[in-house]
Amino acid sequence: MMFLDKIKIIICLLLVSNQVYSSWNRAQNLYNQRGNSMNKTRGIILELVSDKKYFSTVPYLKEYLTSTTRNLDSAMERALADVILEVGVKQFEILPNRFLKRSNAGILSYVLAKKYLNNGQLDKALNQLGKINRSEYIYPFSKNLEGTIHALKGSNIAANSAFQSCISSSRSASRKDLLNKDYCRLGLARIAFQAKKFDDSDLLYLDIPKSSYVWPEVLFEEAWNSYYQKNYNRSLGKLVSYKAPVFDYIFNPEIEVLKALSYLKLCLYQDAREVHKDFYSTYYRDAVKLRRFINKYKRSHKVFYTAMLNHENNQSSSFSLLDTLLKNIEREVVYRDLRKQLVFAAKEYEELMKKPNTRFKRLMVQNISDVIITQKKIIGSYIRGQLISFYAKLYKAFEGMSYIKLESLKKEKESLYNFDPEKKSKRGDIQYIERNQKQYFWDFNGEFWADELGDYVFALRSECR
Repeated sequence: MMFLDKIKIIICLLLVSNQVYSSWNRAQNLYNQRGNSMNKTRGIILELVSDKKYFSTVPYLKEYLTSTTRNLDSAMERALADVILEVGVKQFEILPNRFLKRSNAGILSYVLAKKYLNNGQLDKALNQLGKINRSEYIYPFSKNLEGTIHALKGSNIAANSAFQSCISSSRSASRKDLLNKDYCRLGLARIAFQAKKFDDSDLLYLDIPKSSYVWPEVLFEEAWNSYYQKNYNRSLGKLVSYKAPVFDYIFNPEIEVLKALSYLKLCLYQDAREVHKDFYSTYYRDAVKLRRFINKYKRSHKVFYTAMLNHENNQSSSFSLLDTLLKNIEREVVYRDLRKQLVFAAKEYEELMKKPNTRFKRLMVQNISDVIITQKKIIGSYIRGQLISFYAKLYKAFEGMSYIKLESLKKEKESLYNFDPEKKSKRGDIQYIERNQKQYFWDFNGEFWADELGDYVFALRSECR
């Protein structure tokens, strides 16, 4: 490298270093000025964002949004969008809607839409999503949310259009964008399923690659699709994939319910009752413990946050079901994003601690400490909500299993009157396997078993008479 080139590189590095340093200094100088005007707060926010102190800026931004009576100008809109993209939307979801409406930033329209959706105000949510421009980063995510809302309203044509827009506008190769794109593909399959176009949904589910983070939950939906196609063998084949060690983190009690239902439809009553028996022996006692745990600590975010922290440090919980559920939550995209944001906040805290000890630095340390506390509460609240949701699924599964047991006993009793001793029961045969143009028959010569996860299909003969 020539000497002149080296000088240029050194000058560039010095300029960048000076810019970062001066941004912090300018924010500090503004803080030291007398008075407490909105213009002063605005200036501090812009300088802190320029210095990439996103988490330290959050309390200032909340103060600005709740204090000003005017809409944000373009510079503040950009600063707000930058902060939310780094710290996540949940830090701002707690603000009342009237303050969030003071910004025309697409990201805040998205936040408002999510809040309206959670409150069941679907039309207001759609109105907010309509304000987001195609050029904004959040646009593909807004189309995903829009498609979901239309599907909830039963507007399948509008939902289909939104999901298609989501797929076509998702051009980034980032993990988050690819995941959003696959969820939109899943949305198209769900619309077809909802419309009872099971052959179409079958093909749409198969368009989602096995490499996708979404794929493990697709298996279960494919199993239901096969069930409604009366292809119970393929439904059972999809479900047996969840026995693979690679899926040991997945908790979905409805998998066992669908398995028992499929056996029931094939008139394999003993198999259905075995599934029922195994389900009760596996989950009943731990379900009681889970209910007690939730009821005892439901007002404490800290207990749920600490439970996950202990799990991540390989400390076993008081009962095995809780370990399974925490392992499931640990793999969820929402939790991973919340955890990553907490890690970034901790790193920013460490950077602040290295700065000279001034009044401004102490205020910023307090700011980010408050943000970290809030983030831990958000994580604890999310874990609590997921555990409550898991318990609700378990309760529903127990009800389903009780029905299946009674129905299998009833049907088996009826079948005794039609018993034919001359008719031999053949347990399995390839002739009972059905497949479409995207499904193939594997002979498993030379393949590794894990490569075919999700491609399994049972070959059981129906014993219905």
